[in-house]
Amino acid sequence: YEISACLVGSEMCIRDRNTICRLLLCEVLTNINTDNIIKLLLILLIFQGDKMEFLCDTNYILFPTSDNAQNKRLCFYIDNELVYDIVLKLDNDSPDYKFPVNMRRFKGNKVKIISNPMMNICFEKADKIKFDYDGKYRPSVHFTASKGWINDPNGLVYYGGRYLMYFQHNPVAATWGNMHWGGAVSDDLIHWQEIGDVLFPDKDGTMFSGSAIIDKKNLTELQRGNEPAILYFYTSAGNTSETSKGKPFTQCLAYSNDGGKTLIKYDKNSIIKNIIKENRDPKVIYCEPDDSYIMVLFLDSHSFAILKSKNLLDWSQIQEIALPDDGECPDFYPLCADGDSKNIKWIFSAASDRYYIGSFDGNKFIIETEQKRLNFGNASYAAQSWSDIPNGRRVRTAFASFVIPNNPFGSCLNIPQNMTIKTINGEPYLSALPVKEFETLYKNRDVKTDVVINSDMPFIKSIQSKACDISVSASAENSFSLELFGLKISFNADDKILQCLDKSAPLKSVNGTVDLRIIFDTLYTEIFADFGTVFMGMTYIADSNLNSLRIESKNATIQNIRVSELNSIH
Repeated sequence: YEISACLVGSEMCIRDRNTICRLLLCEVLTNINTDNIIKLLLILLIFQGDKMEFLCDTNYILFPTSDNAQNKRLCFYIDNELVYDIVLKLDNDSPDYKFPVNMRRFKGNKVKIISNPMMNICFEKADKIKFDYDGKYRPSVHFTASKGWINDPNGLVYYGGRYLMYFQHNPVAATWGNMHWGGAVSDDLIHWQEIGDVLFPDKDGTMFSGSAIIDKKNLTELQRGNEPAILYFYTSAGNTSETSKGKPFTQCLAYSNDGGKTLIKYDKNSIIKNIIKENRDPKVIYCEPDDSYIMVLFLDSHSFAILKSKNLLDWSQIQEIALPDDGECPDFYPLCADGDSKNIKWIFSAASDRYYIGSFDGNKFIIETEQKRLNFGNASYAAQSWSDIPNGRRVRTAFASFVIPNNPFGSCLNIPQNMTIKTINGEPYLSALPVKEFETLYKNRDVKTDVVINSDMPFIKSIQSKACDISVSASAENSFSLELFGLKISFNADDKILQCLDKSAPLKSVNGTVDLRIIFDTLYTEIFADFGTVFMGMTYIADSNLNSLRIESKNATIQNIRVSELNSIH
């Protein structure tokens, strides 16, 4: 009876509970009598096998997982109502990692967790979690979550002198799923402090992508205190979890009155009902010409909507745009063409970096170019630009997808890029180059000029850092290649093609010159050419044994070679 009283409703790991139950069962089966029959009934009462019930008095619970285990869906109930569910590779016996799940919103409630398929549920409690970034595969100069998968950047906004950055986050695996919003802050766009998850799946869906803007005029009346509220527009992805089964995709609103640390969901969500299928990824921007707010939204296939609002709450569609070779994650923003403040053009782009350049008066986007392409690599997807950076500066980032077995994280974000419009051979192009702040990571710089190379005499330089920034300028008349950490990048002078792995990009070779800037890192390399109008984001696992930069050609003079080894951002 004393054992039973301790076990019933306890927070003991079910595995330990079951061990005691098995011992009691052995005693019962070896000696059938009245007392043991009572014990058998108590065993049936306390043996729960596939569920755990406990009083939530902690900020986090840590689940043991391993890559080789099967997926289990854990359903969380409060008062018999399903409030949350996640899928993870729960492994009590031989876990590789312990992934934290934020439980703050459930504190003070009795929570029941049920596993499907049935298995024992074990976890640890923690009031705080550590953000650790060690490991041989951890990128040195690209942002990663300390644990879990990340994809689309979300809610990028400059507020109170700091850059806020959120992202799609799976907190319990290094692969896609269980979409939350994770968050990080930075003073310089380079060094980031992770703040944990801020938006959580609910009855309306998991948390898909969105954007942020400052409500400077308090149009929504959500401001509390002296500082304006930050508004977050996001997609509730209905029917992507057990909790949201049968629900549609809708656009919702959250807000923050503490500088982006805490996000509160608007109590009148959703603000935009389902338009079509899995419409998603709202990007909101202030439109100065007519003092309005514009939202671009992915609809379906290659179609996007432009919506308008005067109060940030009520939205109406004003236009539909097709981007034939692209879909998802639209961005929309103005730029000064060639730095001319009197010549404002608008960029409309989507997830794969196809884009239009045109004019916008607040009511209609007039497309003035053919569809163009910025990224030619095997990664870099779902780019989004920051809102409210002073002086009209437009900076963006994207994500690069990779999965490394037996590692606690998946994917990274691009180095933030400064966006401009450059005219080349009479044509306007979108340009992306690393922000100037990136150069603060330089720990040394070596510059060589007029380097003659031929079949018998390549250029070779040893690299001692995990990451480096290399610039090469050469005549477009001669083919050449460079290789570092086993990754080879080559330029073919006959057809003016830049090649890396199985991807290629046509170069314009302005003024007969090939200008390349290449940022090598452990898992991801970014290549910029033609003044940033050609970009290749390439996922590749660097071989640190091959740490010599090697430039080869049958016959070429390399005008400039600049090599900067980089300090880590961690």
